[in-house]
Amino acid sequence: MGCWAAGGHGWGFIDDSESIAAIWHAFDRGVTSFDTADVYGFGKSEQILQQALGEKFHSLLIATKGGVRWNEAGDVWNDSSSKYLELAVEASLMRLGLDCIPLYYIHKHDNKTPIPDIMNTLLELQKAGKIGEIGVSNFSSSELAEALAVAPISAVQVRCSLLDRSHAEELAPLCAKHKIKLVAWGVLSDGLLTGKFNASSTFDADDHRSRLPDFYGEKFLNNLQLIEEFRGIARRRDISLSQLALRWVLDKYEWSCPLFGAKTVGQVEGNLGVEGWTLSQEEMILIDEIQK
Repeated sequence: MGCWAAGGHGWGFIDDSESIAAIWHAFDRGVTSFDTADVYGFGKSEQILQQALGEKFHSLLIATKGGVRWNEAGDVWNDSSSKYLELAVEASLMRLGLDCIPLYYIHKHDNKTPIPDIMNTLLELQKAGKIGEIGVSNFSSSELAEALAVAPISAVQVRCSLLDRSHAEELAPLCAKHKIKLVAWGVLSDGLLTGKFNASSTFDADDHRSRLPDFYGEKFLNNLQLIEEFRGIARRRDISLSQLALRWVLDKYEWSCPLFGAKTVGQVEGNLGVEGWTLSQEEMILIDEIQK
Protein backbone atom coordinates (compact mmCIF):
# COMPACT_ATOMS: atom_id res chain seq x y z
CA MET A 1 0.00 0.00 0.00
CA GLY A 2 1.27 3.43 -0.94
CA CYS A 3 0.66 6.19 1.59
CA TRP A 4 1.15 9.40 -0.40
CA ALA A 5 -2.50 10.42 -0.01
CA ALA A 6 -2.30 9.89 3.76
CA GLY A 7 0.02 12.90 3.87
CA GLY A 8 -3.01 15.06 3.11
CA HIS A 9 -1.18 17.17 0.54
CA GLY A 10 -1.82 17.24 -3.19
CA TRP A 11 -4.93 15.06 -3.20
CA GLY A 12 -7.63 17.50 -2.14
CA PHE A 13 -9.40 16.97 1.19
CA ILE A 14 -8.15 13.99 3.20
CA ASP A 15 -9.72 12.80 6.46
CA ASP A 16 -6.94 11.55 8.76
CA SER A 17 -9.27 9.14 10.55
CA GLU A 18 -10.24 7.57 7.21
CA SER A 19 -6.57 7.29 6.22
CA ILE A 20 -5.76 5.51 9.48
CA ALA A 21 -8.74 3.19 9.06
CA ALA A 22 -7.71 2.39 5.48
CA ILE A 23 -4.13 1.60 6.49
CA TRP A 24 -5.31 -0.60 9.36
CA HIS A 25 -7.77 -2.42 7.09
CA ALA A 26 -5.01 -3.13 4.60
CA PHE A 27 -2.90 -4.61 7.41
CA ASP A 28 -5.86 -6.62 8.69
CA ARG A 29 -6.37 -8.02 5.17
CA GLY A 30 -2.80 -9.21 4.92
CA VAL A 31 -0.88 -6.33 3.35
CA THR A 32 2.67 -6.63 4.65
CA SER A 33 4.41 -3.70 2.99
CA PHE A 34 3.62 0.01 3.32
CA ASP A 35 5.38 2.65 1.26
CA THR A 36 5.74 6.33 2.13
CA ALA A 37 8.22 9.21 1.76
CA ASP A 38 9.32 12.05 3.98
CA VAL A 39 8.03 14.64 1.49
CA TYR A 40 4.48 13.23 1.42
CA GLY A 41 2.59 15.84 3.40
CA PHE A 42 6.00 17.19 4.49
CA GLY A 43 6.41 14.45 7.09
CA LYS A 44 2.74 13.85 7.82
CA SER A 45 2.40 10.60 5.86
CA GLU A 46 5.15 8.98 7.93
CA GLN A 47 3.46 10.20 11.12
CA ILE A 48 0.04 8.88 10.05
CA LEU A 49 1.55 5.51 9.15
CA GLN A 50 3.21 5.32 12.56
CA GLN A 51 -0.02 6.33 14.27
CA ALA A 52 -1.94 3.64 12.39
CA LEU A 53 0.47 0.71 12.62
CA GLY A 54 3.46 1.64 14.77
CA GLU A 55 2.90 -1.21 17.23
CA LYS A 56 2.84 -3.66 14.28
CA PHE A 57 5.94 -2.38 12.48
CA HIS A 58 8.05 -5.31 13.66
CA SER A 59 6.10 -7.64 11.34
CA LEU A 60 6.02 -5.32 8.31
CA LEU A 61 8.25 -4.08 5.51
CA ILE A 62 8.09 -0.32 5.99
CA ALA A 63 9.64 1.66 3.16
CA THR A 64 10.27 5.37 2.98
CA LYS A 65 12.19 7.68 0.69
CA GLY A 66 14.48 10.69 1.02
CA GLY A 67 16.19 13.15 -1.26
CA VAL A 68 13.42 15.69 -1.83
CA ARG A 69 13.66 18.78 0.38
CA TRP A 70 11.04 21.37 1.21
CA ASN A 71 10.72 24.66 3.06
CA GLU A 72 8.01 26.36 5.10
CA ALA A 73 6.56 27.96 1.97
CA GLY A 74 5.96 24.51 0.48
CA ASP A 75 8.69 24.78 -2.18
CA VAL A 76 10.35 21.44 -3.00
CA TRP A 77 13.63 20.55 -4.66
CA ASN A 78 15.86 17.49 -5.00
CA ASP A 79 18.93 17.04 -2.84
CA SER A 80 20.87 13.75 -2.95
CA SER A 81 23.86 15.04 -1.02
CA SER A 82 25.36 12.98 1.79
CA LYS A 83 24.72 15.75 4.31
CA TYR A 84 21.03 15.97 3.49
CA LEU A 85 20.38 12.22 3.24
CA GLU A 86 21.89 11.69 6.68
CA LEU A 87 19.55 14.36 8.11
CA ALA A 88 16.58 12.96 6.19
CA VAL A 89 17.10 9.44 7.52
CA GLU A 90 17.29 10.69 11.11
CA ALA A 91 14.09 12.71 10.67
CA SER A 92 12.25 9.74 9.12
CA LEU A 93 13.40 7.45 11.93
CA MET A 94 11.96 9.90 14.45
CA ARG A 95 8.61 10.31 12.67
CA LEU A 96 8.22 6.57 12.14
CA GLY A 97 9.40 5.69 15.63
CA LEU A 98 11.91 3.18 14.26
CA ASP A 99 15.53 2.38 15.06
CA CYS A 100 16.09 1.08 11.52
CA ILE A 101 14.09 1.69 8.33
CA PRO A 102 13.64 -1.73 6.66
CA LEU A 103 13.77 -0.35 3.08
CA TYR A 104 15.07 3.10 2.22
CA TYR A 105 14.94 4.64 -1.25
CA ILE A 106 16.71 7.58 -2.79
CA HIS A 107 13.57 9.34 -3.99
CA LYS A 108 14.96 11.28 -6.94
CA HIS A 109 18.46 11.97 -8.23
CA ASP A 110 19.31 15.66 -7.97
CA ASN A 111 21.44 15.41 -11.14
CA LYS A 112 24.36 16.91 -9.22
CA THR A 113 25.54 14.37 -6.67
CA PRO A 114 27.48 11.50 -8.31
CA ILE A 115 25.52 8.26 -8.03
CA PRO A 116 28.50 6.41 -6.44
CA ASP A 117 28.50 9.05 -3.70
CA ILE A 118 24.77 8.53 -3.09
CA MET A 119 25.20 4.77 -2.87
CA ASN A 120 28.19 5.04 -0.55
CA THR A 121 26.16 7.29 1.74
CA LEU A 122 23.38 4.71 1.85
CA LEU A 123 25.91 1.95 2.51
CA GLU A 124 27.28 3.95 5.45
CA LEU A 125 23.76 4.43 6.82
CA GLN A 126 23.19 0.71 6.37
CA LYS A 127 26.43 -0.12 8.17
CA ALA A 128 25.36 2.17 11.02
CA GLY A 129 22.10 0.24 11.35
CA LYS A 130 19.93 3.20 10.35
CA ILE A 131 18.52 1.54 7.22
CA GLY A 132 18.09 -2.03 6.06
CA GLU A 133 17.76 -2.71 2.36
CA ILE A 134 18.54 -0.05 -0.27
CA GLY A 135 16.20 1.07 -3.04
CA VAL A 136 16.20 3.67 -5.78
CA SER A 137 13.27 5.53 -7.28
CA ASN A 138 12.85 7.37 -10.58
CA PHE A 139 16.21 6.13 -11.91
CA SER A 140 16.96 5.40 -15.55
CA SER A 141 18.46 2.05 -16.55
CA SER A 142 21.92 3.63 -16.89
CA GLU A 143 21.61 5.20 -13.43
CA LEU A 144 20.49 1.87 -12.00
CA ALA A 145 23.47 0.12 -13.59
CA GLU A 146 25.80 2.74 -12.10
CA ALA A 147 24.23 2.27 -8.67
CA LEU A 148 24.50 -1.52 -8.88
CA ALA A 149 28.24 -1.19 -9.46
CA VAL A 150 28.54 0.25 -5.94
CA ALA A 151 25.80 -1.28 -3.80
CA PRO A 152 23.23 -4.08 -3.89
CA ILE A 153 19.78 -2.74 -4.79
CA SER A 154 16.73 -4.57 -3.45
CA ALA A 155 13.94 -2.54 -5.05
CA VAL A 156 13.43 -0.05 -7.86
CA GLN A 157 10.41 2.22 -7.95
CA VAL A 158 9.24 3.20 -11.41
CA ARG A 159 6.13 4.83 -12.85
CA CYS A 160 4.15 2.15 -14.65
CA SER A 161 0.53 1.80 -15.71
CA LEU A 162 -1.72 0.67 -18.53
CA LEU A 163 -1.33 4.22 -19.86
CA ASP A 164 2.46 4.49 -19.53
CA ARG A 165 4.79 1.51 -19.41
CA SER A 166 7.85 3.02 -21.14
CA HIS A 167 9.95 3.43 -17.98
CA ALA A 168 9.15 -0.06 -16.74
CA GLU A 169 10.06 -1.55 -20.11
CA GLU A 170 13.45 0.15 -19.82
CA LEU A 171 14.16 -1.14 -16.31
CA ALA A 172 12.52 -4.58 -16.33
CA PRO A 173 15.45 -6.46 -17.94
CA LEU A 174 17.92 -5.23 -15.31
CA CYS A 175 15.47 -5.98 -12.51
CA ALA A 176 14.90 -9.51 -13.78
CA LYS A 177 18.63 -10.11 -14.25
CA HIS A 178 19.54 -8.98 -10.74
CA LYS A 179 16.33 -10.20 -9.06
CA ILE A 180 15.45 -6.66 -8.02
CA LYS A 181 11.85 -6.05 -7.04
CA LEU A 182 10.25 -3.71 -9.58
CA VAL A 183 7.90 -1.61 -7.47
CA ALA A 184 5.42 0.12 -9.76
CA TRP A 185 3.98 3.46 -8.69
CA GLY A 186 1.27 5.40 -10.48
CA VAL A 187 -0.39 2.10 -11.40
CA LEU A 188 -3.82 3.74 -11.26
CA SER A 189 -2.49 6.82 -13.11
CA ASP A 190 -3.30 9.22 -10.27
CA GLY A 191 -6.85 7.88 -10.23
CA LEU A 192 -7.51 7.92 -13.98
CA LEU A 193 -7.62 4.13 -14.03
CA THR A 194 -10.29 4.01 -11.37
CA GLY A 195 -12.63 5.00 -14.21
CA LYS A 196 -14.45 7.64 -12.17
CA PHE A 197 -13.55 10.65 -14.33
CA ASN A 198 -15.08 11.97 -17.55
CA ALA A 199 -14.53 14.87 -19.96
CA SER A 200 -16.30 17.24 -17.55
CA SER A 201 -14.14 16.38 -14.51
CA THR A 202 -12.19 19.23 -12.89
CA PHE A 203 -9.74 19.41 -9.99
CA ASP A 204 -9.27 21.98 -7.25
CA ALA A 205 -6.05 23.98 -7.02
CA ASP A 206 -4.92 21.95 -3.97
CA ASP A 207 -5.13 18.73 -6.01
CA HIS A 208 -1.86 17.98 -7.83
CA ARG A 209 -3.82 16.51 -10.73
CA SER A 210 -4.92 20.00 -11.72
CA ARG A 211 -1.34 20.51 -12.93
CA LEU A 212 -0.79 17.17 -14.69
CA PRO A 213 -1.02 17.05 -18.52
CA ASP A 214 -2.80 13.69 -18.25
CA PHE A 215 -5.80 15.49 -16.75
CA TYR A 216 -6.51 18.29 -19.16
CA GLY A 217 -6.73 19.09 -22.85
CA GLU A 218 -6.26 16.62 -25.68
CA LYS A 219 -4.13 14.25 -23.59
CA PHE A 220 -6.95 13.89 -21.07
CA LEU A 221 -9.50 13.12 -23.80
CA ASN A 222 -7.16 10.58 -25.40
CA ASN A 223 -6.67 8.90 -22.02
CA LEU A 224 -10.42 8.66 -21.53
CA GLN A 225 -10.77 6.92 -24.91
CA LEU A 226 -8.10 4.37 -23.96
CA ILE A 227 -9.74 3.85 -20.59
CA GLU A 228 -13.03 2.94 -22.27
CA GLU A 229 -11.22 0.22 -24.21
CA PHE A 230 -9.62 -1.14 -21.06
CA ARG A 231 -12.97 -0.93 -19.29
CA GLY A 232 -14.39 -3.27 -21.92
CA ILE A 233 -11.88 -5.95 -20.94
CA ALA A 234 -12.68 -5.43 -17.26
CA ARG A 235 -16.41 -5.72 -17.83
CA ARG A 236 -16.08 -8.97 -19.75
CA ARG A 237 -14.03 -10.35 -16.86
CA ASP A 238 -16.45 -8.89 -14.26
CA ILE A 239 -13.68 -7.00 -12.48
CA SER A 240 -13.11 -3.31 -11.81
CA LEU A 241 -10.88 -1.16 -13.99
CA SER A 242 -8.56 -0.67 -10.99
CA GLN A 243 -8.24 -4.42 -10.54
CA LEU A 244 -7.40 -4.82 -14.22
CA ALA A 245 -4.68 -2.16 -13.91
CA LEU A 246 -3.09 -3.72 -10.85
CA ARG A 247 -3.32 -7.31 -12.11
CA TRP A 248 -1.77 -6.34 -15.44
CA VAL A 249 1.42 -5.12 -13.72
CA LEU A 250 1.66 -8.33 -11.69
CA ASP A 251 1.23 -10.49 -14.78
CA LYS A 252 3.36 -8.39 -17.14
CA TYR A 253 6.58 -7.93 -15.18
CA GLU A 254 8.65 -10.53 -13.41
CA TRP A 255 9.67 -9.53 -9.87
CA SER A 256 7.00 -6.81 -9.80
CA CYS A 257 4.96 -5.35 -6.98
CA PRO A 258 2.37 -2.68 -7.81
CA LEU A 259 1.65 -0.02 -5.22
CA PHE A 260 -1.93 1.02 -4.65
CA GLY A 261 -3.06 4.17 -2.91
CA ALA A 262 -6.32 4.40 -0.99
CA LYS A 263 -8.13 7.07 1.00
CA THR A 264 -10.84 4.79 2.39
CA VAL A 265 -11.47 1.24 3.57
CA GLY A 266 -13.66 0.64 0.51
CA GLN A 267 -10.85 1.61 -1.86
CA VAL A 268 -8.45 -0.75 -0.08
CA GLU A 269 -10.93 -3.61 -0.36
CA GLY A 270 -11.47 -2.99 -4.06
CA ASN A 271 -7.74 -2.93 -4.80
CA LEU A 272 -7.16 -6.18 -2.93
CA GLY A 273 -9.54 -7.90 -5.33
CA VAL A 274 -6.50 -8.65 -7.55
CA GLU A 275 -5.66 -11.72 -5.48
CA GLY A 276 -6.23 -15.29 -6.59
CA TRP A 277 -6.49 -14.96 -10.38
CA THR A 278 -4.50 -13.92 -13.46
CA LEU A 279 -5.22 -12.37 -16.84
CA SER A 280 -5.36 -14.75 -19.78
CA GLN A 281 -2.85 -14.67 -22.61
CA GLU A 282 -5.60 -13.39 -24.90
CA GLU A 283 -6.37 -10.53 -22.52
CA MET A 284 -2.68 -9.60 -22.26
CA ILE A 285 -2.39 -9.53 -26.06
CA LEU A 286 -5.50 -7.36 -26.36
CA ILE A 287 -4.08 -4.92 -23.80
CA ASP A 288 -0.83 -4.74 -25.80
CA GLU A 289 -2.83 -3.90 -28.92
CA ILE A 290 -4.74 -1.12 -27.16
CA GLN A 291 -1.50 0.36 -25.82
CA LYS A 292 0.10 0.64 -29.27
